[in-house]
Amino acid sequence: MENNFPVTREGAYGDNRYTVYRPSNPQAVGRPLPVLAFGNGACAHTDGSEVVRALTFIASKGFVVVDTASVNGSANGVPSGSPIPSLLTGAITWAEREQNRSGAPLAQRLDLTKVATAGHSCGGLEALVAAQDPRVRAVASLDSGFFADGSFGYPRSEVGKLHSPALFMDGGTGDIAYANNQATYDLATVPAILARHPQAGHTGFITGSQMTDGMTVVVHFLDMTLNGNQTARTYLLSSSGLAAKYPWTVQRKNF
Repeated sequence: MENNFPVTREGAYGDNRYTVYRPSNPQAVGRPLPVLAFGNGACAHTDGSEVVRALTFIASKGFVVVDTASVNGSANGVPSGSPIPSLLTGAITWAEREQNRSGAPLAQRLDLTKVATAGHSCGGLEALVAAQDPRVRAVASLDSGFFADGSFGYPRSEVGKLHSPALFMDGGTGDIAYANNQATYDLATVPAILARHPQAGHTGFITGSQMTDGMTVVVHFLDMTLNGNQTARTYLLSSSGLAAKYPWTVQRKNF
């Protein structure tokens, strides 16, 4: 959280399905960069404008974020509106190629043992399903969760397939995903955190005044799970950390 690197936002080399957010000078970070594959709200696979501020924030802390949308919102052949988890696993595969592409800004600058998925709303479903990939070491689900009726083809039994630590965030009872988020957390058997900000509603973490608060939680979670940062662990798991910050409430288990 002490970092504030300048960020470059650009189209993914050779694949117009993705937008990449990265520290402009990867070498300045001083260590290989973890990778986050991100799915957008409404499973928007072309227009990623809604998440620019949030993903720039994450990248500025020393992460590479690969978002599932075109850099300029142009047509890329991918339909929007329904989850396509393979887009997130494909984003990880893109990062693997970029790591070995001669002359790439990120060549040999990535740490591919430190990979996470995350997403907002419908994109959170993408992230939770994609997190079943063995390359994924952590998953963050924002204002999302599986539906009781198995909407979009993914029943709540999918939660049992998670193998890595998980973060579940919602904006309180005013968040349309409130019940799904709680139920998904309740069913999780992996180390899990539920972080709730009752003023954020469904979009506050992405586009509202709670964006910095929300993305700060996400960064701490990534720092704890991918980088092994003990300060981040204390912030998320101790009673004197996030749980003591009004108006947040925090549940945690299996750590």
